[in-house]
Amino acid sequence: MLKGPRGLIVTLLGAALVIAGAIVFGFQGQKGDADISRAFLTHMAAGEVAEAHDLLHPTISERHSAGELATLLRGMEPFTEIRFPSISFSTVNGRRTTEFNGSGTTASGCESDLEFHLLNGEITFFDITPLCLGGATDA
Repeated sequence: MLKGPRGLIVTLLGAALVIAGAIVFGFQGQKGDADISRAFLTHMAAGEVAEAHDLLHPTISERHSAGELATLLRGMEPFTEIRFPSISFSTVNGRRTTEFNGSGTTASGCESDLEFHLLNGEITFFDITPLCLGGATDA
């Protein structure tokens, strides 16, 4: 065991590596979760309901069919810009939770508040308020 100044340096370097690893791991998961949230919005606006439904956590997708999701978000206008300035994430016992709050703007100028909660990269909750209509429909 190192003592004195060398021991302190080794301890500080070790702690810095552990903290850096935790930050890198967390931010990588966070970026992937943001991409999943954006993909969900893009699929729904394009009428690709099955693809969007596949991004939901099983606790949600088993209770709500792709048809129900299509009815809920029918005619959603695509967002030209999506921003998530408020991000919260944690990893506890191998479970990564991420929460995003932000906004999306459509080509027509409609702006929605967006909120997404994810568990290990799967959407457990989403809110799009107001829902900007004008996109794809199945009619």
